[in-house]
Amino acid sequence: MVSAVILAGGRGNRVGFKKQFFRVGGRRILEFSVEVFKSLGIEDIVLVLPKEDVGKFDGFRVVEGGKERMDSVYNGVLASRGEYVLIHDSARANLSINLAKRVLETEGDCVIPVIKPSDSVIFDGDYLDRERVFLVQTPQKVKRELFLEAYSKADKIYPDEGSLMKGVLGIEPTFVEGERWNFKITYPDDLEVFGKLKMESLNLFGYDIHRLEDGRKLFLGGVLITEEFGAIGHSDGDVIIHAIVDALLSGLGYGDIGTNFPDTDPRWKDVKSEVFARKTMEILKEEGYSITFLDITVILQRPKLAPYREEITENLKRLFEVDRISLKAKSGNTFFEDAVQCYALVRIER
Repeated sequence: MVSAVILAGGRGNRVGFKKQFFRVGGRRILEFSVEVFKSLGIEDIVLVLPKEDVGKFDGFRVVEGGKERMDSVYNGVLASRGEYVLIHDSARANLSINLAKRVLETEGDCVIPVIKPSDSVIFDGDYLDRERVFLVQTPQKVKRELFLEAYSKADKIYPDEGSLMKGVLGIEPTFVEGERWNFKITYPDDLEVFGKLKMESLNLFGYDIHRLEDGRKLFLGGVLITEEFGAIGHSDGDVIIHAIVDALLSGLGYGDIGTNFPDTDPRWKDVKSEVFARKTMEILKEEGYSITFLDITVILQRPKLAPYREEITENLKRLFEVDRISLKAKSGNTFFEDAVQCYALVRIER
């Protein structure tokens, strides 16, 4: 059996906050490593957290961090149950499955991933031969009983598991090739790079059309345009909101707007389409996405939408929590003179 210990006990002094809890794409930094280990079938996962955060995580075995990194590792390993333990810094959130698997499957009482530096290295004023220099990463695999023995006999602080095992028990680490993208998030710039790496962008398309009828109200983007005529529909027939909602729901795998808000359900009879927008935004956030751009084209013979463009745009910004919106209106030749149509391009990102 193999366990995993994820070190997340830092206080973020250099970045200014506890980065292990910072959310990227709806997930906390430490959760990225958890997902990698779970994907490898490791069920015994121990989180090492600051004392004040120990009670905030359900579903995991959580222990309190120590004064030094080595003490935090000891607390985690002591709580683990496996014969071998993978010890990983939660700040290396870009850990790949391939690297974790490579460390896991390599035989040895102490297995460490390393990379060669790509820059020149100066130590105490002298240039070092970088072909003989390696940079140490995590996860590091150790045999549990040997690590606990080494910790009990240590008479100084060691920076990582490999140095402890070698310095105390004379066990030479087995090196495996690390990955440059397995960098440690230490400074704000590192967090920005990680966020861009994990950013997933999707372009979604939506379309809606409704016939027009005298004596109804015409709503577009949640704004009342006229009471002389309006869209025929089970709800208020707002084609702009419907097209955006349809794009989001279908793009996220939730079916179309008719599936989620069917016209056979009396709950949606004459309801304002803003209700659909709010419920869809809840789904979007749960999936870890946000909208970055809306490109809207409305086709309508009359009335002219220019006087309403700013009001519609501001209302859409409020409803869909987006800053960039392009709203265009076309009133030229159309096969649907007695209808209002909307084409919507929606860009979302994790």
